[in-house]
Amino acid sequence: MKKIFAFIIAVCLILAPIVTVNTVKAEEVKNYIASEAIDNLIKEICDGLKDRTSFTDAIGLAAEKLASYLSESENLNVDIQHFKKTVTLPQGLAYVTKELESDNIVASVKNFDSNKKTILITTNFANHYSDNDFGKGVKAEGALGTAATTALTIELAKYLASLENPEYNYKFALFSGTDEGNFGSEAYKDKYLDGDVILVINLERLGCGYTYYYTDEVRTAHGDFIKTVASRAGYKEFPTVGRVLLDYSTVDDLPYSHYAMRGDISTFLSAGKSCLELIGGEFNGLGDSERSSVYVTNTSKDTYEALVKNHIAYADKLSNAGQFVINLTSKAELKDVCLGAATSYKIFTKGWIAYVICLGIIVILILIMILVLQSFEKKYPLPTAPKVKIAVFGKEFEDFKENEIVVDIKHNEKTNDNDVNPFDV
Repeated sequence: MKKIFAFIIAVCLILAPIVTVNTVKAEEVKNYIASEAIDNLIKEICDGLKDRTSFTDAIGLAAEKLASYLSESENLNVDIQHFKKTVTLPQGLAYVTKELESDNIVASVKNFDSNKKTILITTNFANHYSDNDFGKGVKAEGALGTAATTALTIELAKYLASLENPEYNYKFALFSGTDEGNFGSEAYKDKYLDGDVILVINLERLGCGYTYYYTDEVRTAHGDFIKTVASRAGYKEFPTVGRVLLDYSTVDDLPYSHYAMRGDISTFLSAGKSCLELIGGEFNGLGDSERSSVYVTNTSKDTYEALVKNHIAYADKLSNAGQFVINLTSKAELKDVCLGAATSYKIFTKGWIAYVICLGIIVILILIMILVLQSFEKKYPLPTAPKVKIAVFGKEFEDFKENEIVVDIKHNEKTNDNDVNPFDV
């Protein structure tokens, strides 16, 4: 009996730590934003705000509705930024200049502490449902394209605003005009962006494939820090263009810019802010897709029904991304590592390196060309012309080859047919 009792105690001692550890792990991975809440809001946006086309009357109505969702939180200050943009557009064979109008939604926590640094969380809420001056609408409901991250941003804003003593202040922005030229984020930057923002987190097309993170083309302090946090979450680093050759002082005009650099994040990278882009999909090289060959963003296939069908775990992925943002922005180390975009302190991007490498490539190509020409010359020799030699003291005192023309200065008479004297009369 004592042995049985001892055995039971031993088993309990072994199992107790396992049960305790499992309980702690379950509490650690708890998501504060429920998948169901995100899913319900996505469906509401897709059902009630099908048309969210930038620079149309619909964008204003959509902005008002989305602002009302944010206003459900008594801890948020919410406003609509109406902005104008002068653009030059083709019209037939000519170009015309127009002033277009659209809207952003901006919000910030009410418990704003001027002694704390600020984190800005952004996304694009517009779609391509109707025509605007930039092109014809494709009836893109934009469930995955924008509704998913719009819903996540709204739920994130409401949760983060409810925190009593957060590590940082929080601001939020939902942009229109992104696909037309990042006009919404540029308008926000010009009016609202200030020095208290240490990190901009942009959410884009989350809920499909893998979740990628992108900070900059070159190594940064905040990039290294985010990498450790993102790796624990199982997120992949978005493939960068390169790390050595070119100067990354600007982003918007880079001819080699990839998907992660073409969106609203480029506005803030160019402004010198530390940035983090979270993107969903499967990327190979510079290509992108939602799931292998399935690509629906900005097409008429991007519906709520397609989202549910093609991406079964979309709501959970969005919830996990939200929790990642919550965990990351709760860390006090962020304010120490967010020193600005790599454009303000360049690492391995000196301009002279590019010139030296290009010069080296040119020299190598010249050497290769010389070697190739020498090889051809040996293999396919060119015919040689006869040489002319002068016999000063007479031919009998000189040695000549058969293919040489002899000029005999001493004798005017030809001794054989090979002798040629131009002075012969």
